Amino acid sequence: MPITRLRGSMGDSEEQRMNVVLNTDETHLLLTLISSQLIDFAELSDEGQKLVQDWRRVRSPGSSELDTLTVAVNERLGNHIDERTTRMMRTKGKLKVSERGRWS
Repeated sequence: MPITRLRGSMGDSEEQRMNVVLNTDETHLLLTLISSQLIDFAELSDEGQKLVQDWRRVRSPGSSELDTLTVAVNERLGNHIDERTTRMMRTKGKLKVSERGRWS
């Protein structure tokens, strides 16, 4: 998973930010792990297990369905992180702090 760390100066402390973006291989790994856990531990019927397996098979590496899933996962992951992140911005000598990533 690519992680970017940026250093900034806010007094004596060092600020670290992470930018998380999954590629298709990482998304496929996540999908495989989650679907395997469902099949192994969720007490699904045989029909339910087959539906999960078919859903996973359609999203195999190299498929456009996996590309679409990767974009959707990254959008939702980014939104989730943004909603829970406090942001700071300096404007003309003032410091503006957002609540849960939303500017007021």
